[in-house]
Parts: sequence; structure tokens; C-alpha cells
Amino acid sequence: MAFSLDLRKRIASAFFDQKKSKADIIRQYEISRTGLDYLIALVHETGSIEPRPHGTGRPPVLQPPDIEILKKFIEKNSDATLEEIWERLGKKGSITSVFRTLKKIGYRLKKSHYTPVSKIEKM
Repeated sequence: MAFSLDLRKRIASAFFDQKKSKADIIRQYEISRTGLDYLIALVHETGSIEPRPHGTGRPPVLQPPDIEILKKFIEKNSDATLEEIWERLGKKGSITSVFRTLKKIGYRLKKSHYTPVSKIEKM
């Protein structure tokens, strides 16, 4: 539900001040019953029609100290795979979290599955 503040004011006024029925409000403003019930419950709980603040979500697995360790490791081992980096950090995250962190701090993958394999043998 993403009602504008103006719409929230009009709905709250119709329900609390004008004592209109829920059915009339739903028809007049073309909103869902669930949305109306949510707004009424919000007003009863908080006393305000302001939307609740957005949750912050899940905290990142790699915190700033881990990112510094990651940067130092990348400088010394520039050809390390994501799995090697992940094992080195020893965190409970996933390889994807390492990839996202590298992308966030400005690194990119140099290897691509779409380039031909080098003809030079590994030492």
C-alpha cells in the first residue's frame, strides 16, 4: 500500500470525522479493504497517518574491517578466485556476498567465461 499523504488524510477524515462506513470509503476512494484496515490500524496504534519508516534490511556480511582485509588480500593476490577470497575471509556469508562487496568497492572480475582459454600452459 502506497497511499499519498493527502489520500491518507482524506480517508482518515472520512472514517473518523465524517463517520462514513468502510464500504462507502472503499467505493469513493477506490482502495482495497486491506489497505483501509491497515490505515485504520496504523492510526489506532500510532495516532498518526504517517507511514511507518522503512526497515533497514539485513546487515551486510562483510563489515568495513573485513573490507580492508579484502582489499589487502586482493592487492597481494590479484588473480584469486571468488572462492579463494571467500575461504580467506572465513565469514559465514556466500561467494555472492564477496562478489557484491568487490563490485561495491570498485573491483571487477577480470576473467570471463566468454573469452577463449589461454594457449599458454600454467606453470
